[in-house]
Amino acid sequence: MLDSVAATLAYISSVKIHPAFPFLISPTLHAARVSMAYQANARQSSTPLSWPTYIAGYLVMSWGGGFLSHLMLGLPPPMLYSFGPWINYLTVHLVVTLFFSFFPSLLHPPTINTALFPLDALVRTNAVVGGISLLYPSSPTFNLVNPLYIKSPLTHLIIGALSSSGGATVAGTLGTWTAQWGMSTPPLFRAGMGIWGNMDVWGGSVVAAVYGIAMNHPAFKNVLPTFLSLPIISHIAKSLYPLYYDVYTFESLSFNPVEAKALVAVVFTVFFGLRVYNIHWSKKLENVDKKNNGRKAAGAAAIRRVDGEKL
Repeated sequence: MLDSVAATLAYISSVKIHPAFPFLISPTLHAARVSMAYQANARQSSTPLSWPTYIAGYLVMSWGGGFLSHLMLGLPPPMLYSFGPWINYLTVHLVVTLFFSFFPSLLHPPTINTALFPLDALVRTNAVVGGISLLYPSSPTFNLVNPLYIKSPLTHLIIGALSSSGGATVAGTLGTWTAQWGMSTPPLFRAGMGIWGNMDVWGGSVVAAVYGIAMNHPAFKNVLPTFLSLPIISHIAKSLYPLYYDVYTFESLSFNPVEAKALVAVVFTVFFGLRVYNIHWSKKLENVDKKNNGRKAAGAAAIRRVDGEKL
């Protein structure tokens, strides 16, 4: 399974849309998905948005995570020195806006999120791995990052969370899909969000940790052996794998970058699938079950009444 996931990730990360639009598939898909989410939120605004607000708010939601990640590490964000992201994201946003202006009924978040959650997982994987890769020697700017950041697991978790949720968090805090921007409580801390409403945040951190452990990054070198050395975990592991369990073998555990990225994508796919179910469908299915149970109870009561009349 990892091979097919890795092949898909490699494809969207290396193939360009078209010679006339020479941008990679992955950021283009990201631009389109953010545009859909932004438009769905903007529709709820009581006051129509001006075009400058509509464009700027979308860009904040698209780039907030990458911008904050680079600034935290003391690196220049790409959107401040390259025209490429501007052309790519603005073009996609305008095209997607035009599409849904002709077919507004198609912009239905539950349906779109359900249909596209595997794709969302792949795109988000590229975003998170792209962010935390700044802490790996393969990054061209690796030597510019403070070694304290590179060696700290906490930094990896923060960068993972920012890369995954930074844009939505900043946009939600500022209300960039409304006509009047202003500071408010970040979505992470709002009542009612729940564990799945905040999946973008903790999911990014979990994925960063999984990637770091799989890549045997120095920041996570002792995490897995220490975890498996805990008495309870050690007992369970030895019970399940008595012939193969050896905590010290995990010190040499290491995936190559392609395998680690595919593993992260699988984890993210599970998270996105569970979020879609819990946010969009679980309550509806519960209501359907309640209605069905109510009908069954009413039917059973009617049968009992008929049987009583016969007696």
